[in-house]
Amino acid sequence: MGRPALQAMSDSSNDLVTDLLIIGSGAGGLSCALQAAKAGLSVLLLTNAEDPSESNSDRAQGGIVARPPGDTAEALAADIAAAGDGLCHPEAVRLLAESVPDVVDRFLIRELGVQFDRGPDGTLDYTQEAAHSIRRIVHADDATGHAISQPLLAAARAHPQVQIMPQQSAVDLITTPHHALDPLTVYHDIECLGAYVLERPSGTVRRVFAPCTVLATGGLGQLYLHTTNSRVARGDGLAMAYRAGAAIIN
Repeated sequence: MGRPALQAMSDSSNDLVTDLLIIGSGAGGLSCALQAAKAGLSVLLLTNAEDPSESNSDRAQGGIVARPPGDTAEALAADIAAAGDGLCHPEAVRLLAESVPDVVDRFLIRELGVQFDRGPDGTLDYTQEAAHSIRRIVHADDATGHAISQPLLAAARAHPQVQIMPQQSAVDLITTPHHALDPLTVYHDIECLGAYVLERPSGTVRRVFAPCTVLATGGLGQLYLHTTNSRVARGDGLAMAYRAGAAIIN
C-alpha cells in the first residue's frame, strides 16, 4: 500500500507529500484517482472549486460512446478519425476505441452503477450523435455528465487511499531546473516534483510533493465573455503545463 494521502514533510510542517497528485475533480481526475488508489497508491486530489462536484464533466449533457452489439473498435476508430478530419492522434484514437467496453461496461455500469437510460426490454438505449455512423451513444436523459460524475465522486470520497481537498488553487508546478537550487540541473531533463498550492480559506501557500502529478484541469472556457463552462474552467492547468515546458496542442 502507498503512504497515507497526507503526510507532513520533515523539513516543513506546511508541506505535503503523496504518491500521486491530481489537480482537477472532473471525470478525468476522479477516474484516475480511483484507478491509482486501487493499485495501492496514496492519492491527493485538489480542486479549485468549493464543491468538488463542480466541473465541466458534471455539466456534460448528451452521452458517452459505448459498444452496441455488432459494433467494432475498428468501426469506431474510423468514425473518430473521419470526424477529426485527419488531425486526431492515431494512438489516442486506437486506445479510446479499444477501451470502450472496459470503461463503459465494466467500470461505469457494473462497478459504479451509473444509471444510463434503457428501453422497455431493459437494454441500453443507444442513440446517434455527431459523426458516428451507427447508434452507439448511451445517455442519462440529457444530463449524462451528472449521472457519471456523481458516482465517481462518491467512490473517490469513500476510498481510504484518496484524499480530496477543495478550495485549493494550484499556483505553479514544482519543476527542475526551474525551481532547483543546483544550477547544474539546467543540463538535466525537465522533471515535475509536485505543485505550489494556495489554500484559499487560510491564504496559505504550501508545497505538495509527489513522484507523479496529473493535470486534469479541463479547458479554458472562462477566458471568454460568454461560456457554459463551469467557473473553474480557467485554463490554469494549460498555463502551468506551458510554463513547465509542455507542448500545448489541439
